[in-house]
Order: sequence, then C-alpha cells, then structure tokens
Amino acid sequence: MARLTGRARASALAGLYAALGIANSVAAAKRSRAVQWATKPLLMPVLAAFALAVAADREADLRLPAAAIALSGLGDTALLGAESSDSWFVPGMGAFAAAHACYITALARAGAARGVRPRVAAGYAALWAVLIAVLWRNLGSLRVPVAAYSLLLVAMAVLASGRNRAAAAGGALFVVSDALIACGLAGIDAVPGQDSAVMPTYVAAQFLLAAGFLRPPRDNQKP
Repeated sequence: MARLTGRARASALAGLYAALGIANSVAAAKRSRAVQWATKPLLMPVLAAFALAVAADREADLRLPAAAIALSGLGDTALLGAESSDSWFVPGMGAFAAAHACYITALARAGAARGVRPRVAAGYAALWAVLIAVLWRNLGSLRVPVAAYSLLLVAMAVLASGRNRAAAAGGALFVVSDALIACGLAGIDAVPGQDSAVMPTYVAAQFLLAAGFLRPPRDNQKP
C-alpha cells in the first residue's frame, strides 16, 4: 500500500512539475513577471521532491543530483532578479555552474565516462568552440564567465551522454537552452521565437536529467 502511495505521490509531483513548467514557459513568452515569480522558484523544489519520491530507498544515490537541482533553483531565482538588475546575472550563472559541478561529480562517480562515445565528445567540443567564437565579440565583460560556464555545461552534457538516453537528452537540451540565453546576451537572434524556447527546453532538460539518474546507467550503449 505504501508503495502505491509513493507512486501516486511521484505521479502527482510529475504532473505539478509539468503544469508549473507550462505556466512558466507561457509567462516567459508573454513577459508576465507576476506569473514567472509565482512559478519559476517552485520548479526545482518540485522536481527534487519528485526525484526523491521515485528514488525511495535509493535516496543516497540522489544526493548530488538533488544538490544540483537545488542549486539550479537558486540560479532560477537569481536570474529572475537579473531581469530588473544585471548584478544578479553572474551570481545566477555561478549557482548553475555549481549545479553542473554536482551533476558532473555524480556522473563521474557512476562511471558515465566509460559510456561516452568519442564522436559525441568531439561534437560537443566543436559546438562549444564555434559558439564561443561567434559570440565572443558581443559578450563584453561576460566573455570569460560565459566561456568558463559553458565549458562546464558542455562537460556535463558529454558525461550525461555516457549514462543513458534520458540523461543524454537532458544534457543536450540544457546546452540548447543555455546557448539560446547566450545568443540573447550577445544580441543575436539564432532562431525564431528564441526567447520563448529557453524555458521549455530548460524544464525538459532538468526533468530528463533527473530521470537519467533514476534509471539504470548505460541503457544507450551497444551490447
């Protein structure tokens, strides 16, 4: 009975996360500050609760990913503040950098590096180099912080690709989401509806990363 209750709780939390993600994505697209402030700070706490509910007696394995999710929540709140004061942007990026460090440590400890395919790592490295080269001139004082942060982000995505399909997709979407933010910082419109795509890709990325840690590793490797 307790097990069914746990599953029901996890399902409810997943549904709440999806609802919050949709509401925040719509609010971000429409620039509704009130709805953004009401929903964005709740996203990561709900995701963390979902992950811990699914993990059940494996909570110890989720400590680092849960820390990454919590740090991402701090980053989310700081970036909300950055919309009215630029002084909040670097602290927000720092919180996300710490989150990626937690993800990287968790992935490395789980042996994800063994599952990384060289062509995937090379592709991410090339993408990082091209992105920084294109954006560098227009980033101003954020050049070094963005370059360092994005290198950490790409390292996380590379390691995530070696864990399983869910983690790999989460890492890739995180790169997409943050690349769109970087393009916005540089004043470059890379794709139509660029600003509106940031939150949906981010929300999906975080959920898939959490799912990747909840599922067995190496389900994407060849026999």
